[in-house]
Amino acid sequence: MAKQSKQVTDKRKQSAFKLIAFALPFLFILLLELILRITGYGHDLSLFIPDEEHPGSLVMNRYVSERYFTDGVNATTGNAESFKVRKAPHTIRLFVLGESTTIGYPYMHNGSFHRWLTYRLTQMYPDWNFEIINLSLTAVNSYTVLDMAKELPDYEPDGILVYSGHNEYYGALGVGSTSNLGNSAPFIRTLIALKHYRVVQLIFNTMRGLSGKGKTDISQTLMERMAADQHIHYGSEKFKNGVSQFKMNINEMCRLFSARKIPVFISNLVSNEKDLSPLSSDAREADASAKSYYDKGTAAYLISDTIVAKRLFINAAAHDLLRFRAPEQMNQIIRDAALRYAGIYLVDTRKVFENHSHGHILGNETILEHVHPNLQGYALMSEAFFSALKTRHILPVGPQFDMSLHQLQDEMPLTATDSLFGAYSVAELKRAWPFHETAIKQPVPNTLEGEIAMAMIKQHLPWNDAMDRLMNYYEQTRDQKAALKVAEAVVLEYPQDAAFYAAAGKLSAQQSNLKKAINYFNRAFVLEPSMDLARALFALEIKSRHPEKADRYINYALTITPDNPALVKAREVVRRLIQLEQAGKAAPADRILSKQLNDTYAALQAN
Repeated sequence: MAKQSKQVTDKRKQSAFKLIAFALPFLFILLLELILRITGYGHDLSLFIPDEEHPGSLVMNRYVSERYFTDGVNATTGNAESFKVRKAPHTIRLFVLGESTTIGYPYMHNGSFHRWLTYRLTQMYPDWNFEIINLSLTAVNSYTVLDMAKELPDYEPDGILVYSGHNEYYGALGVGSTSNLGNSAPFIRTLIALKHYRVVQLIFNTMRGLSGKGKTDISQTLMERMAADQHIHYGSEKFKNGVSQFKMNINEMCRLFSARKIPVFISNLVSNEKDLSPLSSDAREADASAKSYYDKGTAAYLISDTIVAKRLFINAAAHDLLRFRAPEQMNQIIRDAALRYAGIYLVDTRKVFENHSHGHILGNETILEHVHPNLQGYALMSEAFFSALKTRHILPVGPQFDMSLHQLQDEMPLTATDSLFGAYSVAELKRAWPFHETAIKQPVPNTLEGEIAMAMIKQHLPWNDAMDRLMNYYEQTRDQKAALKVAEAVVLEYPQDAAFYAAAGKLSAQQSNLKKAINYFNRAFVLEPSMDLARALFALEIKSRHPEKADRYINYALTITPDNPALVKAREVVRRLIQLEQAGKAAPADRILSKQLNDTYAALQAN
């Protein structure tokens, strides 16, 4: 018995030792993870973090891109667009996923299609709040889109807007990029998930240091730093891997949202067809080379044979060895996904661009270089998404005001500095690899707006500081129209700050634009109610002959000073006006009633 008992004890000890031996590496990793977090090593890679400037709101984490880049130097940052943790009533929330085009390069800020869309919707629906949160990053691809998409259902989206596909080869984790980690999707997705741990971040950083590659040459453009394989032949294994990767990730994203009944609006892709020579062509392919197709397409275009020219230009892009433009297979994948999954809708941006291009062939009319739209292009892209949202009844029923595309292009608050910043940025890009356009000279600014734009590029002047300088200049020169553009631009950038709405409202009122003034003052009032705002809105609503809306601000004022005799009298007059307006609708031809209305309005405005 004693011997058997000793054997049992020995076995238990052996099992315990094995368990400890097995657990020790994990305990060590756990301890190291805790030490790294305590000492502040690495970054929290959550998609959203609390917005410190706006309690109760979230904002995109500036470090989230480190999930996808193997070299932190190349990791890009996106917008910081705040939204409420709890979606408020009368709010439409849309998330935007994509790459550099989707974020609005080279204009950034208000040049992006989602800002055009935001401005249009806030003007059309003054009683609604629109949270259009752009999560796009430069130099990423469908792996990033899918990874972010998995987290979005928890944040009450009313829809997802997607424009992605051009970076499938050279974006982070692309098959031809310097951030490539192979072709195994499960392996790549696992690594993305593990990147949340500081231990894994340490391993990646250590491997990078031991790889012998040395420091990243930041004198190169990001395009050059990301492109590892610069000769990917059409139909090659690597070409097919890029297409397969895109198909797998896009379909997985669509399946996810379709199952959760969250509508997705996914756009097909546009790129420069006729005004961009192939970036790299294989002379050995002779008649089947990118340059051969392009030259023949140019010849057909010059004799106005646009149907043949378009086909040849598309073939030229497909055979371009340097794959910064998505091949047509990507658009087919997008079309198929929209047909396959319920609640996934195709946004035909390409058709809208073609309708604004000579011969329906995409070129410099809408695109700056290879893939990024100009301001006309971004406006058209917003039009394509707007039409899709309206068709699928995502927008509120019955806009209070209509706004055409032409009116949007006329009123969109893009300053001359924003436009020039984009032009200067593209000029610099085209002088570098892979364009090497030696004829492109550095623009010389001859206006204050140009000087500020150049300072944004050369001196890294922050955008908000640039807007401050512009506003000061326009105030000094008494250019109220230009000042309003700046104020509205700042509102789009900082939609949770009441002071910016109030400033835009004041400038609108000074220009007798009652509709805009009421819209901006009201949005400020919703964020931060005050007597000053109530007084301004009361006066504007009376001037606009909306006594029922003016009554709201009288009631607010009376909650602050309930015994104010002037306010009590004003409320009586307003309610009399409401009665007279109702009577006037019943008897529109009654001149006596009409005179009473006019006299009452005049008396109220005089006070």
